[in-house]
This record gives sequence, structure tokens and C-alpha cells, in this order.
Amino acid sequence: MTQFVLVAGAWLGSWAWRDVEPVLRAAGHGVHPLTLSGLADKQEAAAGQQTHVQDIVDEVERLGLRDVVLVGHSYAGIPVGQAAGRIGDRLARVVFVDSNVPADGASFVSGWPDGRAGVEAAIAANGG
Repeated sequence: MTQFVLVAGAWLGSWAWRDVEPVLRAAGHGVHPLTLSGLADKQEAAAGQQTHVQDIVDEVERLGLRDVVLVGHSYAGIPVGQAAGRIGDRLARVVFVDSNVPADGASFVSGWPDGRAGVEAAIAANGG
């Protein structure tokens, strides 16, 4: 049985997978939607990219999962891609859904049309 760890992007939580969960379960798979620290129902938790990587690794280890398919949506593609390298032989595949794909030496925003300048402008326009 494949174990799917589903990680939604920023501004979302595990609830984002509610339409996907029953389909995967009906096919006989294990389904483990995950909310990253600092998002949705975990807004009070400390957050950062490396925290998000650790959230994913911790979930796989806590549940003792093997034959894991990590699924990352949008921003979550970055921590999912990094977590994939940390879970070793437990990993079966990584799936990127409308997501950033991590590239060694590139930033999360490097693939965006305005890149860093656009992000900095948005931060300034919204009071930091």
C-alpha cells in the first residue's frame, strides 16, 4: 500500500486535500494530509522553510511510513523536495502539484516573473 503524505501550499492547511483523500483511500492507499507549522490551524507555531522540511520528515517518522509518496502543492514543493532527500529509502516518489520544484542554488522566487524585486515590493506595500 502506498502512503501519501499530502502537503498543501502556503495559506492552506490539510483541509485542502479533502476531495483527494477519499479517492486515494478508496483505492486502498494510506493518506496523511499535513498542515505545515505557522499555517491554518497551526498559525501559532513557529515557522520557516527548514521548520516545514522538518514537519514533513517528522510526520513520516512519527507514523513509521514506508513506500511514501510526498505530494507538494505550490510553495510546499520546496520543503517536500528537501524532505525527500532526508527520508531515504522510505521514499517511493515525489509529486509536485502546480508547484515550485526545488533547484540547487536557486531561491523559491527565482522562477517568478518579478523574482525577488516583486516579493520585496509586495512586502513593503503590505507593511512588512
